[in-house]
Amino acid sequence: IYYPGVRSLVAICDNTYGRDDILDCEESILKALEYQITVPTAQHFLVRYLKAAHADEEMIHRACYLLEGSLLNYDLLKYYPSERAAAAVMIARKCSGRNLWSPTLLKFTDYRGEDVVPFARALLEARASDTASLKLAGLKAVDQKYGSERRCNVSTVPLPAPGDLLDE
Repeated sequence: IYYPGVRSLVAICDNTYGRDDILDCEESILKALEYQITVPTAQHFLVRYLKAAHADEEMIHRACYLLEGSLLNYDLLKYYPSERAAAAVMIARKCSGRNLWSPTLLKFTDYRGEDVVPFARALLEARASDTASLKLAGLKAVDQKYGSERRCNVSTVPLPAPGDLLDE
């Protein structure tokens, strides 16, 4: 993202406002917003949830793989970023042979395991239906990225079927 400098903004305003006027206005806007000018992304939530899940390296890579892959499916955007992150953690835990959810995750996410299951199933269903169409379209970057040894080859391991996520 490229933003104009103060000099350009002065020129855009045809010198109606000076440098100090623009900086004062910017400061008052930032104070009114309490400097909250970004929104949390699914990645922000994922980092927090993975810490709460005591994730190992493979689980981290698998959750990241699932979350990045979810960005390629428009239908999954109806879920909140926190929901997509929770779903990625649940599936990664399933693949690692762990319980789907834990009391620690409940505490740090405010989601119960049974609340996350529908998001996780939707993510798995989307991933299963997208796999062939994405490869046909030449969109293989996420699979290639996570198919390397550096990322524990997580994209080469089959994901569980949506029905394998039983309500706990």
